[in-house]
Amino acid sequence: LVSSISSVLITSSWQLLEYFNSSLDYTSSDQEQKILIGIFCLILHHSASKVLIEPAKAIILNKPLVSLTDGIIQEACAKGPSLLQYNQETDFGGFMILILQLVFFSLRSLHAILDPSIDWQEFLQHSDNTQFFSVVGIPCHDLCRLMHFGPYPVKLIASQCLLELLTRISDQRSYLNAELRCSAQYMKSIIAVIEGLVLSQDSRVAENCGSCLSMILGWEKFGSQENMVGRESKWSRLIMEEFAVALTAPGLTSKSFSNQQKIASNIAVSLLKLSQVPEWLTSLFDSSLISGVVGNLSARNVTADIVKLFSELMTKKYLTQEHVVSLHNLFQVSINSNWSHGKCALHNILPL
Repeated sequence: LVSSISSVLITSSWQLLEYFNSSLDYTSSDQEQKILIGIFCLILHHSASKVLIEPAKAIILNKPLVSLTDGIIQEACAKGPSLLQYNQETDFGGFMILILQLVFFSLRSLHAILDPSIDWQEFLQHSDNTQFFSVVGIPCHDLCRLMHFGPYPVKLIASQCLLELLTRISDQRSYLNAELRCSAQYMKSIIAVIEGLVLSQDSRVAENCGSCLSMILGWEKFGSQENMVGRESKWSRLIMEEFAVALTAPGLTSKSFSNQQKIASNIAVSLLKLSQVPEWLTSLFDSSLISGVVGNLSARNVTADIVKLFSELMTKKYLTQEHVVSLHNLFQVSINSNWSHGKCALHNILPL
């Protein structure tokens, strides 16, 4: 029965794709087309679990669909600041968001079914390149344009796509021990956009961008020079200064702060792991600041992300013996309060 259902789904998928190709109108975004793209998204979503693989490949490699995606994204990017007006309630905005969703599922599917044959760094193209993709996707710089100019839903999906791409690039570079093939200037343009959105009022956009920034900062371990960009960034410095103020201020347990704390803490850890830690970061995390942060901690507001930060601070010898003793005492209080999560986390940083 399962085999029969699968066979029917595969046959139907091919028929839908053929119908889409025959009825495609590049100037139209009618309801039929939207429904078909929605079905393609569903097929790609399931292909990430190793089902409907052949129909998914056909969708990802479908030239009319690749051309449609490229055309819509180029039109969106060309709108510049006016793109903000095109939310999901407008015809173009709604269709653009659907195309972005298709791209997201395409990237997830690519990783699952075609990863060995994909050179993920092809998505790090220069803006003046006119090369077209052979798969459904969007280059990183165009995703950044959409994130910078687009309305909230566009920022969210585009940032998810960018995070997916950077994750795949990182994994592939790690496996192949490969250098980046783009310039420092190209990376500066990407970092400039994601740094600005780390401070976004929307926690999901901010978290995606924070993860992207942390990942790029972590690329130094491959021996490339791109992390000079991170060390010299005024935005990163501003983010860390805001983080330092927040860590020593009341309200450490509020939910909104916890989201900001997680993002900034991960960025701080990435900066601390650089072979050359920025001088401004060393000055910022001085003994006085760390004492203030430790004094503001309690068993109820120590999170895993804060623990990772203190672990890295200890590794880099930023903690004094007094700091260690204070954290040790906090750890004992946590045990007495049966705060098991804190107990496990603090075991990683305290020499007990």
